[in-house]
Amino acid sequence: MHNVPYIYGINFLEKSMLGIIPEAVIIIFAFMVLFLTFFEKLAKRKNAYYLSLIGIGFSMLYVLMLSGRNIYGFYGSIVFNSFDVFLFIAILFSGMFTVLMSKDYMENSEMPVPEYYSLILFGLSAMMFLVSSNNLIMVFLSIEFMSICAYILTGYIKGNTRSTEAALKYFILGAFASAFLLFGAVFIYASTGHLNLYGIHSFLENISYAGSISHSGGMGIKVYISVGLILFLVGLAFKMSLFPFHSWTPDAYDGAPTPITNFMATGIKIAALAVFLRIYSLIYNFNIMNFNDILWLLAVFSMTFGNIAALLSSNIKRLLAYSSIAQAGYILVGIIGGGFYGYSGTLFYLFSYIFMTAGAFAVVVIFENSDIISLDIKRYSGIGYKYPFIAASMAFFLLSFAGIPVTSGFMGKFYVFSSAVKSGYNWLVVIALLNSAFAAFYYIKIIVKMYMPDKESVGVIRGAIDDGLMITIIICLILTLLMGVYPQIFINFANNSADSLWRI
Repeated sequence: MHNVPYIYGINFLEKSMLGIIPEAVIIIFAFMVLFLTFFEKLAKRKNAYYLSLIGIGFSMLYVLMLSGRNIYGFYGSIVFNSFDVFLFIAILFSGMFTVLMSKDYMENSEMPVPEYYSLILFGLSAMMFLVSSNNLIMVFLSIEFMSICAYILTGYIKGNTRSTEAALKYFILGAFASAFLLFGAVFIYASTGHLNLYGIHSFLENISYAGSISHSGGMGIKVYISVGLILFLVGLAFKMSLFPFHSWTPDAYDGAPTPITNFMATGIKIAALAVFLRIYSLIYNFNIMNFNDILWLLAVFSMTFGNIAALLSSNIKRLLAYSSIAQAGYILVGIIGGGFYGYSGTLFYLFSYIFMTAGAFAVVVIFENSDIISLDIKRYSGIGYKYPFIAASMAFFLLSFAGIPVTSGFMGKFYVFSSAVKSGYNWLVVIALLNSAFAAFYYIKIIVKMYMPDKESVGVIRGAIDDGLMITIIICLILTLLMGVYPQIFINFANNSADSLWRI
């Protein structure tokens, strides 16, 4: 392990600003979209939509231009390296799919449009800041920025009590989680004297607990660090939707506009898991107070509870919400496995998770826009005959969730489970495999329902399906299949990103 990076020699304002260009571009476009409301001729729904996509495209271009650089900006509070390149692209894909899903959805509603798209862009910038945060205060501020956007977007459907209730529950529980996060940071700072993650890492690397306990105050330092790390973990577990900090997830996913449900299921979850992976590699990997055992239990309970609750759900959005809890448990297996292969496998799984999730929600949005079926899974009966391409796409995404071969979900699980086996977590992998087999039942149940005889006549989709939704489904189909059949390109990308964590 290397010592704290030499950041002060390169900490000029120009260098610091260079590291946040992708986030700055998103924020600039967010304000541009917001300012459309002041001009009647420009304040059209399509203008905000296209401007948002252009902003995301420019940001992705800058990310690719900056790839290969290692930047420590603002006195080490912000880091930009190959790890951030990988996660930035993943998060921007999430934002792009959310915007693409929203065009037809917003045109069929009476909700304010420019404010909606600007909140998505602000949320994206917060996620990117969170991923690149290298300071506990920056982590806290980024999470709060991201959460505020999510709270507003969750309750964005005017006059809908379910949406308002979901936003209120999300806000109240999120406030408690933020308090845990902040208190955890206070305890960590009190015991180590550092807020910078590299500084905390150096402190934990140099201190000898066996020796310090015998000295005055040594036991106190260990207790402070342990308490701080536990409190911080609770705050992050809330954002990652891990059991038992998941209670906001099904209600928020169900009450929010469906494109925003995708935004929370992909962007927010991936940003939270990514920053936890960075913090784990720097701090939790020291396994103070057997933290790996705590994470072991969180993974097992998340997988098991998520799958059982999904099996009992009849609402497609709530089922996907509980499924996302189980998926977070699978991803946590790779983090627990640790090491280079554990980190790269986790990143690969996170990337594949975006496409199968966004694809599934795009199908849900298609039927929700047309009002031909409700969110009740029972109403999906027979749609496989009437809409073969859409139903086949949904079936493929569900099979990827289940981890069936030739899908990205299978390869993702293969990589994270293999890393855990290499690290000696055999029983954890056995439990994860049993959960995967159990989860296949309720995914296949939906597929069977779609191809059951059409007892009740399914309505006809009014007009052509929105181009944005079809583009989302096609991109997600191609990448979900490509990552399952030929994963080497993507695993090499993940390996390069994981290497920046492994060489800390």
